[in-house]
Amino acid sequence: MRRIIVFFFILFITRLAKAQTWSPLDSMKLSLKNKPNIILGMDKRNSYVVGMPVNVFGIRVGYDYGKLALLGAFYSASTTKEGTANTYDYMILGAICEYHWYKTHRFRVYQTLQSGIGTVDIKETNNITKEIQFTSKMILPIETGVTGNIRFLKYFGLTGGVGVRTSLTPNTYYTAPYYSFGIMVFTKDLLKDIRNFNK
Repeated sequence: MRRIIVFFFILFITRLAKAQTWSPLDSMKLSLKNKPNIILGMDKRNSYVVGMPVNVFGIRVGYDYGKLALLGAFYSASTTKEGTANTYDYMILGAICEYHWYKTHRFRVYQTLQSGIGTVDIKETNNITKEIQFTSKMILPIETGVTGNIRFLKYFGLTGGVGVRTSLTPNTYYTAPYYSFGIMVFTKDLLKDIRNFNK
């Protein structure tokens, strides 16, 4: 799984270099000169922990500079291993960098690089002694993925994406692929029209 992460990271850097006639750093620096728009929204990803499906819920907030977006996020997830009483509860703070490969009023395709820090609380039952063991571990996840959005109404659209993640800390059971699909709200346009309507 870590090899997959490295592969996507190298792909990300390589595509950046090919997509621009200048260096990736110059492209990002130029984007940061733009006046940013505030991003605020929910995030939900479908993934796996100890082989069990799990929903990872998050809140994201940050700045969109056009070609680049920088965000902070809080994620949580909880699951119980099938056939046992073992539970796994995650809380993670993340830093996110998004690079927009293609962006128009109706369509957007972007790649995400994310790192974070958090904790996982694990409750496991010893199969022999039946003793319940509680452990709390630090988790250092990194992940990358590709997401696409399509707007079908003025304020609403569809979004979907795939990616992979891993944890730099062992025995935290967080390494897995993830995918997402759902309806998104274009809050920038909605809030702009609400402000204009109240004038």
